[in-house]
Parts: sequence; C-alpha cells; structure tokens
Amino acid sequence: MTNNNTINIQQLNNTIDSLMSQLMTTEEASTLWSLSQDHIKRLCSSGKVVARKRGKTWLILKGQSNPAHRE
Repeated sequence: MTNNNTINIQQLNNTIDSLMSQLMTTEEASTLWSLSQDHIKRLCSSGKVVARKRGKTWLILKGQSNPAHRE
C-alpha cells in the first residue's frame, strides 16, 4: 500500500466518523427523548423525524427536538 492510499483511507475514515457522529440509532433516540423504541421507529417511517433506513436499522439525524414536544 502506498502512502497516498493510506492518506485516502485515513481521510475516508475521518469522513465516516464525522458523518456517524451526526447520527443516532432508535435506541439512542429512545433514551434521549424518553420514548419507546417502537414509537421512534413509527416516527421515522412516517417522516416525523429526519431519518433514513439502512437495512433494518433507522439512522436518525441528531440535534432534532423531541418529537413529543413539537406542535
């Protein structure tokens, strides 16, 4: 492996780490928002929270307000 490949892999890993730090799972959201994980999944699938499903896992954008406190 050349030095350029190592740098590229490090940059990609840093990019992934940065992206992942902006996301949370339904389990994390459940704890943060004091809502059941099933309710969080329903909010994700209905579009009431900003989230994307990858396989069987919902990835939720951090920094959103608690959906139970929204109007």
